[in-house]
Amino acid sequence: MMRVQEFVDTHAPYLHADATLQDAVDKLDLYKATALPVLDDEGAVVGLITERQVFDALFAEWRVASQQVPAPQLTPFRAYADARRHAPVAQWMTPDPPVLNEHAPIEEAVALMIQHGLDTLPVQGEGKFIGAIRMVDCCQAMLESGS
Repeated sequence: MMRVQEFVDTHAPYLHADATLQDAVDKLDLYKATALPVLDDEGAVVGLITERQVFDALFAEWRVASQQVPAPQLTPFRAYADARRHAPVAQWMTPDPPVLNEHAPIEEAVALMIQHGLDTLPVQGEGKFIGAIRMVDCCQAMLESGS
């Protein structure tokens, strides 16, 4: 049986609970990640913020305006986004997201990704974040098992 620990990325990026939306944008960009686990002071996962959640936070007013005007100019809406730059990710993240134990079978990762519509899941060992597993890791597990 293939286990999550065989495919976990132990260098996966994460944020601390006091991180801001600007911190999230910077890390999502730097690591080309699509989701970031949010950790408490003890290193346990308390949330998950996705690229989509950050996008929605920064473009909320633009989205409303775009229902009246197709593709409105960004400039008038920059002030709204800028006002959220220092907002804590805790306001926008999914609290208590699904978290995998490092010893879980890979099937559990696949099931949780499908059930929650996530492409990245945090992995913990002994109650602390040790890395993340992505959809592509599950794909590798699926294809490796057939060889």
